[in-house]
Amino acid sequence: MVQKLEKTVPVSCNKDCGGGCALLAQVQNGKIVKITDNPLIDEHMKGCIRGYHVPDTVHSELRLKRPLLNTGSRGSGEFKEIAWEEAFSRISEKLGEIRETHGCESVLAFNGSGSCRGAFHHTNLQTQRFFSLFGGFTGRNDSYSNAAAGYVEKFLFGTRMVGLDPPTLEHSRLIILWGANPSSVRFSSRIESWLHKRKDDGIPVVVIDPRRSRTVRKLATQWIPIQPGTDTAMMAAVLHVLLEEGYADLEFAEKYTIGFDDLSSYILGRTDGIPKDPEWAEGICGVPAETITHLARTYGTEKPAALLPGFSIQRILGGEETYRFATALQAATGNIGRVGGSSGGEFKGMLPIPYFPQLPVPETSAFVRLPVYTWPDAVLEGKDGGYPTDIRAIYNVGTNYLNQGSDIKKNIRAFNSVEWVVTQDYFMTPTARYSDIVLPVTTCFEREDVVFPADNYLFYSGKAIDPLYETKNDYEIFCELSERLGFGSDFSENRTSEQWLEKFMAESDIEDTDRFKTTGIFKGNDHHRTGLSDFIAKPQENPLDTPSGKIEIRSQAYAKTGFSPIPECRITAPPKDHPFRMITPHARFRVNSQNSNLKWIEPFNADRLQMSLRDGEELGISQGDRVRVSSPEGAMDIEVNLSDDIIRGAVSLLQGSWTVMDESGVEKGGAANMLTSTTPTMPSQGARTHSVFVRIGKYNAN
Repeated sequence: MVQKLEKTVPVSCNKDCGGGCALLAQVQNGKIVKITDNPLIDEHMKGCIRGYHVPDTVHSELRLKRPLLNTGSRGSGEFKEIAWEEAFSRISEKLGEIRETHGCESVLAFNGSGSCRGAFHHTNLQTQRFFSLFGGFTGRNDSYSNAAAGYVEKFLFGTRMVGLDPPTLEHSRLIILWGANPSSVRFSSRIESWLHKRKDDGIPVVVIDPRRSRTVRKLATQWIPIQPGTDTAMMAAVLHVLLEEGYADLEFAEKYTIGFDDLSSYILGRTDGIPKDPEWAEGICGVPAETITHLARTYGTEKPAALLPGFSIQRILGGEETYRFATALQAATGNIGRVGGSSGGEFKGMLPIPYFPQLPVPETSAFVRLPVYTWPDAVLEGKDGGYPTDIRAIYNVGTNYLNQGSDIKKNIRAFNSVEWVVTQDYFMTPTARYSDIVLPVTTCFEREDVVFPADNYLFYSGKAIDPLYETKNDYEIFCELSERLGFGSDFSENRTSEQWLEKFMAESDIEDTDRFKTTGIFKGNDHHRTGLSDFIAKPQENPLDTPSGKIEIRSQAYAKTGFSPIPECRITAPPKDHPFRMITPHARFRVNSQNSNLKWIEPFNADRLQMSLRDGEELGISQGDRVRVSSPEGAMDIEVNLSDDIIRGAVSLLQGSWTVMDESGVEKGGAANMLTSTTPTMPSQGARTHSVFVRIGKYNAN
């Protein structure tokens, strides 16, 4: 007999992904049996395989079911179940003791991708609110994703609201995806569909990437392979052609930017005697000079053109320069602020959305901020190493930083150096294994929230099912701990999570809340916006928040960081003893490290080292061989995949696999951060996980 579905609930993934999709959960007998797209949404809005497989997360037998206490050494995996009362007592007593003995700032509070799109159930906001009222803490001031881009945009534009609505691509005559892979990494739930449409319309879609990504296969009319970390050389050469052959819109650059003439002098070689022409760039980036020239001529002719940079090109040493150059290119071609064009800066989710309040975080003078990329160095070195605090405890909410932070061995040393570690998560992640207490939390489908997508919408995410096992949401956990630590009413304001959301609804742009909860969708008014369009239309009336009021190609404020006031090519070549450039892209089937432990992903598992056929032949490596990959930070044994889908001299390993080390400390699970370094790109102190230099040899089990 076919059972009748009990209910269908509008939901949305509250994950660290650029989508935040409008979905429906079909629930039967208290179990989510299927996830589908919400049919009321824009035809271009589609969910992805990760969202459709959410039931595999929610109902996984691997879910943490009860609080756990570590009974062995950290990382041993030896835990015993304890009651919530004991967990709360142990945590509150230890936090109180550390606060009294070492000060609030001695607690490093990790908060990240567990839930990061919700108005209320948001791991960042929940954690920051709790620890601000605790008295203060040490936390992060940026993200692994886009620290370099966010850093330079304040110098370039004075704002980060420089994105675009995907429907504006309808007007583009050329689209350049520079290091962007929206077919695997969600920049919005609409952009892949729009790119597919434009390709079908006959519009050139050029993808510049070291590997033939899924985006190349599905969306590109041209793939230009490039050496990782050398994008600025090619960008400079494109600009050289635009200037030399008269394609540059000098009138636009003069009107809307400061310093374009200084950059032109650098590009043409007037300042250092080195013209940054295509022949010069070819020897650095591996792209033939004629390919660069052809792209530049097309770019200078086909307008409007949208240059959409991925985060990958700024996660390199010198990554700050890639976004500075991308902006300069869009200025040189007159494509900034123009419908069908782009700013050259971040483009996903970087425009206003309908107003909806979020959980407020009280200000505290005792909030010490660290660059997230160097947190293990801060823990290990403390004040003696020049860092602002001596860390005694780590409180980890919805993150897997031990695995996802660079240099896993260093991260383990950092965890083992502190007195106390607490983790709140769904699963026994590598980070949870190195914790003293692990608390089981709800998934986003076991609670109610409003989700902010990357597009101009709000999505209602209903409570599809009751919390499973003995899980609690982060808010419930912090309410209990704050009560025991003496600031319970300040934290909760005597509201339940439902009452908080009711308050937010009443203060939001949503007028018909009943309809919103029924449909799951609230649509913003305008979906054809281009960042900086008001400035471009009327620059005198709408000056930018920069010293000049214009786009600052030359920034004297940036020069105070010790780096060039204009964009310059800062390219690091591999050392002779580690000659391969390794990149660590996102996997289509994971959200960072989420899903790595689930069975549904196993048939799609592609955790192999990708290498070119020619490089494999030269090293005597055959398809499917196991190889030893090593960097100054660590070593890994992994199967190799040889193909023509990656440029020679580069290798690729998808990030996010959970670490599995043997007794000698060699990585066996494919965790890319066993090989990465915590030395950041400067001056942003951002991630450089696409500037990894490795050597490779055939694996010898003996």
